Amino acid sequence: MINPIALHIGPLSIHWYGIAYLVGLGLAVWIVTQLNKRWPTFKNNDQIFDLAFWIFLVGVIAGGRLGYVLFYNLPYFLQNPLKILAIWEGGMSFHGGLIGSVLVGIWFCQKYKIDPLSAGDLIVIPGALAQGIGRLGNFVNRELVGRAIENHHWDFLGVDFGDGILRYPSQLFQCVEGILTFLILFFLFSKHPKKGTILFSYLVLNGFFRMITELWRAPDPQIGFIGGFMTLGQLLGLIVLAIGLLGLAWRFRGHRA
Repeated sequence: MINPIALHIGPLSIHWYGIAYLVGLGLAVWIVTQLNKRWPTFKNNDQIFDLAFWIFLVGVIAGGRLGYVLFYNLPYFLQNPLKILAIWEGGMSFHGGLIGSVLVGIWFCQKYKIDPLSAGDLIVIPGALAQGIGRLGNFVNRELVGRAIENHHWDFLGVDFGDGILRYPSQLFQCVEGILTFLILFFLFSKHPKKGTILFSYLVLNGFFRMITELWRAPDPQIGFIGGFMTLGQLLGLIVLAIGLLGLAWRFRGHRA
């Protein structure tokens, strides 16, 4: 396995996980600036940089942490409230980050009088790619590990994350999920769809793929399987999928604009 620490600068340790986040963010911002030239939504690049800063800081980091606290381990954090701030110990929720990013995006669009659907269409395209890059950081960090391989025909896929058990590299599966979602959304963008189509298609794809890839990911030990067969990630993915489908139905049946 790759060492989670990429390099040391004096007493400072630079982790691959952090590098993955920064690379994903930088690439996403650049892609939005290019898409904005073909589909003018933001007034200038400064607005894009400003929005990216707030989405990353408040949406992804704060929202992701609060989502983990609320969705995944609330009893523990109620007993240890100061641990909520200990982000360096791990514990981030994609769905918390998604909710936080949506709220930040709505606030930003209202402040600068930007159409939120058009903005969402542009943001989710590279957002999916950044999400996939982030999963590489999870893989190197040896977290969100896959389920143990029981069928030895699949041992060639196995990775030992330090517990002596061959597991599916579920993080890599979810990395592919992000890249595939990015390619599909970019294809939709090239077809000049009705505004909101890309945004809600992202939710559909994200929810669907999350439900599939969770089949190879180990459930969170403090939660286990819900109803004996479903992980919390699958349940949240199902909710995201449903919201996306409702959004597409609203755009194509209720409004022509």
